[in-house]
Amino acid sequence: MAFSDYQQNRTPLSHRICDKLELDEDICRNCGYIEIISNCCALIDGCKGISEYSENKITLNLGKRNVSFQGNSLTIKSLSMEQAMVEGFIVNVEFTD
Repeated sequence: MAFSDYQQNRTPLSHRICDKLELDEDICRNCGYIEIISNCCALIDGCKGISEYSENKITLNLGKRNVSFQGNSLTIKSLSMEQAMVEGFIVNVEFTD
């Protein structure tokens, strides 16, 4: 096996994808990905945990940052190792360090 093949196999896939697509690596690693559907649902990838949970505010830890959803009748519909789904009437989304 050539050294370049060995080195490429040791490089994480997300880094190789960012390199090929000429994207900033922060887009592909250690950052959350949030998809908001209208004002009633948010899908969050990269969720590390729940920092705050109430009917009016849900704060999730994304590693380097936190994201807060504010609104009415908010619930966490699903939660897995790195993914969460927030449902309810979302009024505001805020990021903090």
